[in-house]
Amino acid sequence: MPLLKKVSQPIETANGLPNPLYTDPAVYAEESRTLLLGNWSGIAFEGDVPEVGDVYPVELAGVPLLVVRGQDQEIRVFENVCRHRGMVLVQEAGKAKQGMRCPYHSWTYDLSGRLVATPLVGGPDANHHPCIDKPELGLLEVP
Repeated sequence: MPLLKKVSQPIETANGLPNPLYTDPAVYAEESRTLLLGNWSGIAFEGDVPEVGDVYPVELAGVPLLVVRGQDQEIRVFENVCRHRGMVLVQEAGKAKQGMRCPYHSWTYDLSGRLVATPLVGGPDANHHPCIDKPELGLLEVP
């Protein structure tokens, strides 16, 4: 790549990358896909979720994520979206000892990401439906 050759030259003749590479949306999209989302990234500190039930929403390359301190003291990261309709679950850092509840249809997930409640999913007074497989609809954990 000719641009990188100039950057790699001795300091007396080297040039930095052209400014558009820092501001071009297409470059950002490619770097997000290959660098930010394709690799490990530090998104929070342990102190951001010091106690059981602490939740800390962050965004990485346009992807809403949720850092959670579970009942077992483990820190997990989930996609911060409800599996039902894709609504963001947690808007700001705080406590969620009873789990995370979607503001749209009140689907509720425990601190380990399991789907634990689907109110009225089967109609009035019916919190269950045969098409809803709760074990398969937990929050998506980010490795």
